[in-house]
Amino acid sequence: MNSLQKSMTNLMQVLRLHEQSSGTIDELAKLGVVDLYYLEAIYQLKEPTIGTISKMLDQSTPNTNYHIKKLTKLGLIEKRLDDVDRRVTHLYVTDKYLDMLEADAQYWIDLQIKLEDEIALSDLATFKRVLHQVTEIIADSNLS
Repeated sequence: MNSLQKSMTNLMQVLRLHEQSSGTIDELAKLGVVDLYYLEAIYQLKEPTIGTISKMLDQSTPNTNYHIKKLTKLGLIEKRLDDVDRRVTHLYVTDKYLDMLEADAQYWIDLQIKLEDEIALSDLATFKRVLHQVTEIIADSNLS
């Protein structure tokens, strides 16, 4: 294994261990990419309807209902009928999801503070720049 591969593998393993220890990986492992798009869209839009989410994500209503049901079963979102028009259902993220977001955000805040305490700011700035460039190169490349 070359040194770049080893370093990237080590970094990914450490991040996975964090996810496992925080409990978020158990829930998130059950979700596909489309589920995460739904979850994030519902979170960002605050109280969207199922129709709004379907249109925004360019998904059919049956497909949207499938993902909504899955996220509801996992306790990450809930549905509530509109107070005025009982035919309309709004979607909300749950406290469980918000707690997951908060725990993840706090981890990254704590990590940044620790890195700033232990690594020279110029080195940290270089690391961030290089990490950004590496991410762009990997995302743009068709190496497989």
